[in-house]
Amino acid sequence: MAGTLKISLALSGGAARGAFHLGVIAACERHGIEIGAISGTSIGAVIATGVGSGVSAFDMIRLFKSEALRKVIGFNYFQKGLFRIDETAAILREIAPISRLEEMRIPTFITCVDMNRGELVRFCKGDAIKLAIASSALIPIFRPIVYENYLLIDGGFMDNLPISPLLDFDDPIVSVNLHPLHVTTKHTLTSMVKRSLFLLFMASSQLQISKSDLYISDPELSTFGLFTFGELMRCFELGYAKGSESLLTFMAQKSII
Repeated sequence: MAGTLKISLALSGGAARGAFHLGVIAACERHGIEIGAISGTSIGAVIATGVGSGVSAFDMIRLFKSEALRKVIGFNYFQKGLFRIDETAAILREIAPISRLEEMRIPTFITCVDMNRGELVRFCKGDAIKLAIASSALIPIFRPIVYENYLLIDGGFMDNLPISPLLDFDDPIVSVNLHPLHVTTKHTLTSMVKRSLFLLFMASSQLQISKSDLYISDPELSTFGLFTFGELMRCFELGYAKGSESLLTFMAQKSII
């Protein structure tokens, strides 16, 4: 390799499909690509705290596959959400051993939505785990999170591919989207309603994609369930393969290889 590439990385939401993110990050590690800043929404925010803390992709996928992570989610008895996440669980400290965003090894940004004000909030300081959980609070499945003077929910409601915090950095922006925009669906009433809601949810991502130097996704991601965890390694391997292909091509175009 004649040179190295340093990037800023934006990670979308997508629940269990986050294994694809970890595959792309593993590809970065394998090919000597340095992540200089990272921004995430929902599961992308959780993974961003791991990257910011210096945890490797392979260590994170091991933690994601563990039974201990399943136990983090508990029934919330319909109190503002069906489920809650145990913020004190030890495994969350393994994913993000650095507890404060401002102390991360690289600039790390978490995107949430404040329900009270109806606006996006970008955090680069604060409690990393609590804010990552807040960014993942997809109501009505998960309860909103009270943090300081905010009532926070999943950042994906307003920005599911959060590259905006990375625009102030000089490195190329690589965005990874767990919700492929181009998929083939059956044209039933139910599927069309679901597709319409999805396109509404993803409307903000279209502009973000156009601002990215490299955009990574894969139509096959649509075959993975958002809340099923039986195929994490296959999703990880897809991310590694697609990430390697995309990143190596990008490096070749920049004459870095």
